[in-house]
Amino acid sequence: MPPKPKYTKEEIVAAAYEITRQKGIDAVVAREVGKCLNTSSSPIFTIWSSMEELREEVRSLAKEKYREYMADIFDYSPSFKEFGMRCVSFAAEEPNLFRLLFLTKGKEHSPYARFKQEFEGIFIPLVEEIMNQFELSKPDAENLLNEMIIFANGISAYVITDKSSFSKEAVSRHLSRVCIGIVITDKLRDGSLNLETAQEMLNSYDFAILPQKKND
Repeated sequence: MPPKPKYTKEEIVAAAYEITRQKGIDAVVAREVGKCLNTSSSPIFTIWSSMEELREEVRSLAKEKYREYMADIFDYSPSFKEFGMRCVSFAAEEPNLFRLLFLTKGKEHSPYARFKQEFEGIFIPLVEEIMNQFELSKPDAENLLNEMIIFANGISAYVITDKSSFSKEAVSRHLSRVCIGIVITDKLRDGSLNLETAQEMLNSYDFAILPQKKND
């Protein structure tokens, strides 16, 4: 029988997760994890056959952290904008987890494809809200979400390198401009929006205002 591990699976994963948060997923190697636990690397290989298996466990924890971070976005209005704001703030607060989830090579290369596949519980209600709020078809709503994720990831890349590069108000303003611009373009393209209606939409949508908690 193999020797009983000195540390539990949960303790080893927790150590690897903290290493990822501080130094990035590439720092999760056997020696570094063992050092964090004040032991050798041997306990790791009594549980996993490779470091890649342990890194997948870390990735699962990172996804759970992201879900928790986004858990109450639908308590805010507009929720879609709150989602975009939190994409950026998550990158600022947890840059290495953001890199792991959206900026490292995986089965799905685009951030949108990864988000759609791995965070379905957030993706589906976001698409539904966009359809209802802007009276868009499902394909147009998904396209808008795709564009916004790409744009939010671009801002996030700046924020990861310099947290002071964008204020919350600036992020809010940029997200609003992109969102309204795409909606108006789609509606003009399919003939469902005239210039007067477009002007009313612009006037009624405050670019700088932050999302507000509902019923407050």
